Amino acid sequence: MPVVSRGRLRLFVAWTWFPHAVVFTVALALRVSWVLAVDRNGFAFNDALMYHSTAENLSEGGGYVPFTGGPTARWPPGFSTVLGGLYSVFGVHPLVGELFNAVVGAVTVVLLMLIAERTLDRGTAVVAGAMLAVLPGPIMWTDVLVAETLYTALFVTAVFVLVRARPTWRWLLPFGALVGVGALVRGEALTWLVLPVVLWWRTVLWRAHGRVVLVAVAAAAVVMLPWTLRNAVAMDAFVPVATNASQTLWSGHNEDATGAQVYPPADYDDGFDQTLPALELQTSKALRNDAIEYMFTHPLREFELVPLKLVHLNRGDSYVLDWVNAPGTGETPPISAIQAERIGVVADFAYYGLLTLTVLGAIVLGRRFWGSSIGRVVAASFATALLLYGFVYYGNYRYRLPYEPLMVLVAAALVTQVFRARELLAGGLQNRGEAVDIDA
Repeated sequence: MPVVSRGRLRLFVAWTWFPHAVVFTVALALRVSWVLAVDRNGFAFNDALMYHSTAENLSEGGGYVPFTGGPTARWPPGFSTVLGGLYSVFGVHPLVGELFNAVVGAVTVVLLMLIAERTLDRGTAVVAGAMLAVLPGPIMWTDVLVAETLYTALFVTAVFVLVRARPTWRWLLPFGALVGVGALVRGEALTWLVLPVVLWWRTVLWRAHGRVVLVAVAAAAVVMLPWTLRNAVAMDAFVPVATNASQTLWSGHNEDATGAQVYPPADYDDGFDQTLPALELQTSKALRNDAIEYMFTHPLREFELVPLKLVHLNRGDSYVLDWVNAPGTGETPPISAIQAERIGVVADFAYYGLLTLTVLGAIVLGRRFWGSSIGRVVAASFATALLLYGFVYYGNYRYRLPYEPLMVLVAAALVTQVFRARELLAGGLQNRGEAVDIDA
């Protein structure tokens, strides 16, 4: 057996991780620079204020209570809990959470590279990492205290675990735990449980398949159980994750629906108990029932709304600036109008370029890609997103962020395939020319 010298081993390890280190450094530098460059004072009246206020209260030992009061289960607790932990260590400074987003976003880039290396090849991994590192949308979201960046990282981590996994309970246990953690950040993570079914449906007997998937479901349930029990005590109701799903559902199914987010009338809550948590629970139930009734009584309108929802889902990343450039009451926006316009043009160009490459990849890559393990996982994830945000809920550019790394993976696979095809074509033409010269 040949002996590898220590120096050669170090060189091999260094070269193996060199592209990952470079891409991580670039991704982190861009995200940290963006966070530090945008100096926003205060919060607008949006979800970022809710996450911040809840995290501040948690860090001070006051429990899960946002500025709107409590008890509540209106939002999933995951991001607020992480942010509260950061506040308790580093102090109540929004910049701490934004820098956390920057680190998490850069780690997500490396995780995508590892997925591509595992399922495709190293060249595609480098292209995918470079694309995601510089894509404006994910960079801009790091400066906003919302759950999307963390949720995206958890989703990519779950895919990474899954593509490495074998259909055994030892692998499905950590995957299920990730699903549970993801659901505590955003409830849609429960749809990840479909992915093992798609991944192994051709290779594993259904009975064995069912057993290992049940392990994942059980692991997710165990992770979510403490929060569900908390809701049973604090809310006196069965709320597995959060109540905001009812308003999200209603936004997609009502007489004023546009395909984007809409809100109930200002007096909608007047007929309910005005104390918490009764008000939250009653309005949640009413909104859910109204939405379901509308779905069944207006089927033609439901079909009309689907393309409208998909259009809003695929709005350009310039709309992220609506969050980034939203200061507190009476404060000046941190980015001037002309700067915002220029940044927005670049962000839109980048996203629509990615969308174009993804659509072309869906057409060109063929069965070799889409029939592979990662191809099936990507296809199932896209199908789930289209169902959730093209029909069940409503379309919001914010909701597609977790799927952009998979879009990048498809785009990178297409780019590398085209590049290699050109190399083969150029090599073939060169060989043909040499053959002609020899014959001459």
